[in-house]
Amino acid sequence: MARTKTDRTMRAPRLLMLLHDYFPEEPRVATEARAATAAGFDLTVVALRGPGEKSEEIVDGARVVRLPVRHEHGGAKFSLLGEYLRFTVLAAVHAVRIARGARPDVVHVHNPPDFLVVAALLPRLLGAKVVLDFHDLTPDMFMMRFDNRDGGIIDNSLRLVERLTANASDAVLTVHEPYRQALGDNGVPIGKVSVVMNSLDETILPAPLVSDGAPDSFRIVYHGTATPHYGVELIVDAVALVRPQIPSVRFDVYAMGDALPDVAARVRAHGLDDRVSIVPRFLPHEEVLRRVQGASVGVAANLPTRLSQYALPTKILEYVAMGIPAVAPRLPTIREHFSDEEVWFFEPGDAESLAAALVAVSADPEAAARRAENARSRYEAYRWPHSARTYTDVLWRLAEKRRRGLAVQRPTAAASS
Repeated sequence: MARTKTDRTMRAPRLLMLLHDYFPEEPRVATEARAATAAGFDLTVVALRGPGEKSEEIVDGARVVRLPVRHEHGGAKFSLLGEYLRFTVLAAVHAVRIARGARPDVVHVHNPPDFLVVAALLPRLLGAKVVLDFHDLTPDMFMMRFDNRDGGIIDNSLRLVERLTANASDAVLTVHEPYRQALGDNGVPIGKVSVVMNSLDETILPAPLVSDGAPDSFRIVYHGTATPHYGVELIVDAVALVRPQIPSVRFDVYAMGDALPDVAARVRAHGLDDRVSIVPRFLPHEEVLRRVQGASVGVAANLPTRLSQYALPTKILEYVAMGIPAVAPRLPTIREHFSDEEVWFFEPGDAESLAAALVAVSADPEAAARRAENARSRYEAYRWPHSARTYTDVLWRLAEKRRRGLAVQRPTAAASS
């Protein structure tokens, strides 16, 4: 039986997410997905399939479709390009299947690669609106990962693809204002770009710990991705330097990535096997936060690369939200978001400078607690409900534009708080 106009009006708007990554392992996408479903969207996520994962399942109210492509950490540039192309083709085929039935109103494409937006072509031709979400600036990320020194044809080509795909989309999202400005400098209309920060969805925070006195160790934590340019080896070097001054020092690593073998080798070289713990497997975000909770200090150690000038590591925001004193490299974007009264800074790439910051935190816990509290006050402006509102407003604006004439009604609670 044919559906009436009232039937079409009452159905929830459909959102299709395309992601060359694992879901729900990628925190930004998982957080946006929860916000979208809470805002009333019927969500389908198309992502990579990891070992042992189901090809289809429901996760937090979203239908997840996993395609038979796996990401190889540390692969060569042409291998990575082939992986991107294969996923884009399969995602495009699946988008066609979806569009032939339950047509999406909005397609949310996550980079990299920027050209994954091509997979949204048929839904776009059928009227869907397209959002392109820049997690990273691809030209800078390519330079970082592959040490591309020609700075010519490849760099210019990636900037062209970035500009063309952004301009071909109906809306653009990115993670902070410096990225927004960089996209504008590359010819993307800046009014088209909205900032949705990689803030922590505080609904997944563990319950606060009840302190039973002074801790019996000085515990440093790092969590997230471990690639050579994220500086986990640098933290190991700093731990070796501070061990004589902080005999109780421990370093806990919760990370996956191609740098982990070198990190483990550096631990052995320094004789720190009894001081460094590495958990080299995926843990749910909630579990990682539970394990990180109560640390003496959380460290981000991005090395001084071209991409790092734009870095605002999500882990810093999470440490701040949890009241953990944060130590970070003195890089432009981090400095734009936090001050010396809020975060302990060190010189990027300098193990001795990082060690000095760690010793300072250890030597004056009260000062560290004050900075953590100051950072938490600054963080109020960065909290997820602000970004959730921006994100769901973009989705609803596009969905309403797509379904103009159908009297679409937003739910009263359109974003998680």
